[in-house]
Amino acid sequence: MLWQMIKKELLMIWRRPRELIVLLLMPFVLITILGSALGALDNNGEVEVHAKLAVVVEDEVNQGQQKAIDLVNQSNRSEQEKREKIALIQSLQPIETFIHEVGEKPELKKVLSITEYSDRIKVKEKDFDGVLVIPKGFTAEFYANLLKEEANIPAWTLMTKEKQSLQVTIIRDIITNYQQEWVYLKTAQELQLDYSALVNIKTDEQIKNFEKKKEISAFAYYGVGMCVMFVFYISTTVAGFAYQQKEELMYERIILANVPKIVFFVGVFFAAFILSFLQLTILFSLTASIYGIVFPSILNHLVVTLTVNVMAAAFATFTTAISFAANSRNVESILSSLIVPIIAFIGGSFFDVSAIGGFMETLGEYSPGGAAITAYLKVYQGYSLADLWGQLKAILLFSVTLLLISIIILKKRGGIR
Repeated sequence: MLWQMIKKELLMIWRRPRELIVLLLMPFVLITILGSALGALDNNGEVEVHAKLAVVVEDEVNQGQQKAIDLVNQSNRSEQEKREKIALIQSLQPIETFIHEVGEKPELKKVLSITEYSDRIKVKEKDFDGVLVIPKGFTAEFYANLLKEEANIPAWTLMTKEKQSLQVTIIRDIITNYQQEWVYLKTAQELQLDYSALVNIKTDEQIKNFEKKKEISAFAYYGVGMCVMFVFYISTTVAGFAYQQKEELMYERIILANVPKIVFFVGVFFAAFILSFLQLTILFSLTASIYGIVFPSILNHLVVTLTVNVMAAAFATFTTAISFAANSRNVESILSSLIVPIIAFIGGSFFDVSAIGGFMETLGEYSPGGAAITAYLKVYQGYSLADLWGQLKAILLFSVTLLLISIIILKKRGGIR
């Protein structure tokens, strides 16, 4: 019975090839126009992702280092061992290295800029993607842990205005990799290896990891943006055909045949799911073959696509439920001509709203369209599924909310007026 409902919805749309052609051809045309026109103007075709980090150094570095040297001189070590420990302390300056060596690497400066502060009050947090606080006493504790050969390392505190943005991911990756060097320091000390050479190896590896992240071209950005926007038009199209069945009394005949109302709406859900999946598959295949927009992980891309399909199906069910409850085709027209463009604008289908910053950046990051675009771009750049969870969770939460509202509307109105 359910399959018959799904088949019915698909056949109704299949018999209207004009709508199908528009839903497939229009986004591809827009990808071509926007990718070509804006790509030539935007940094030679590349959309930059640049993170801004404020580093607040509350610690007295020189005093901490001198305190560690005094402890070595006061110890019972031999003179030779004292000289070695003091040389090690003087060669290791974790804060200075992070700010002026890691932060000034030409390769990393493409994706990260660091501004140093001595007082957190002076930091305008809205101007930065993250604020890293190095607490007072860090240097002394760092050297104390080093000399005592203990495993615990004092921590830095990172505060971000967003949790899952690309900029925050970049900052966290760099800090995590840098902190891992402390572990290698302990290993080098125990194995009596040259730590300076080990630091260079790890830093080079870190830079290579970031170089592996694909730069987002204009075609890639607008390819994703247009695909996400037009998936909502699949939803409104399916909802429009569903309401047409009510106008033509087909819905009443289905009810008279003892088919539960929920089956009809579940059929709408799965029809939108299937059509949106086919739409995205065709569009991404075309952009891959013509413009070279290739996602490195098919699995991650599939997970994001299926999640977006659930959102499209939920939006179709929601639109259908409201149309039936209001007993008006205007609902589908309003959502298609007004709400969908707003969702696309806020989500960043037309331009990168994160460049505006502030409230618009936050709104775009957690909007349904913005979360889908960010998830696709992260997959394109090679991020793992764990890095996508924030966006996937936002999409699923939006989808579940729409379905719950649809159920409430149908129960209240009885599905038909």
